[in-house]
Amino acid sequence: MSQVVEERTEQRTPRWRDDWPVAVVTASAAAAVWVVATQVASVDLAVRSGSGTQHVNVVSVIVTTLVVAMTGAGLLRFLERRTVQARTIWTAVACAVWVVSLAGPLGARSLEAGLWLAALHVVVGSIVVVGLRRRTARA
Repeated sequence: MSQVVEERTEQRTPRWRDDWPVAVVTASAAAAVWVVATQVASVDLAVRSGSGTQHVNVVSVIVTTLVVAMTGAGLLRFLERRTVQARTIWTAVACAVWVVSLAGPLGARSLEAGLWLAALHVVVGSIVVVGLRRRTARA
C-alpha cells in the first residue's frame, strides 16, 4: 500500500516580525563597524553640522540603522499590497536612496572619518537591500 503525501505550499503574508531579524543584523553590523572605526582604528567619527561638529556615537548608529531598515521594510510591505512588481520597484527605490545616502560622508571632518562613514553606509545599505529581498522571496 502506498500513500501519496501532498505538499502544500502556503502563501503567507509577510509580517513585521519577519523583518526584525534583518533590522537587528543590520544594526549589529553597523555597531561593529563603529567599534572597529572608533576603538580599533581610533578615528573620531565627526561630521560638520551647521557651524559646529557632530560626533557620531554608537547609539545614533544603531537607532538610525533600525529606523532605516524598518522604514525600508514598511515601504516593501506597502508595495506588496499594491502591486505584483513590488520587489523590483522597492529594489530600485532602495538602491537610489542608498546611493544618495553615500553623499552624507562627504561632510566628515577628516578623510578617515569619511571613509569609515562611507563603510557604514555600504554595510547598512547592502544588508537592508539583500536581507529584505531574501526575506520577501522566502515568504
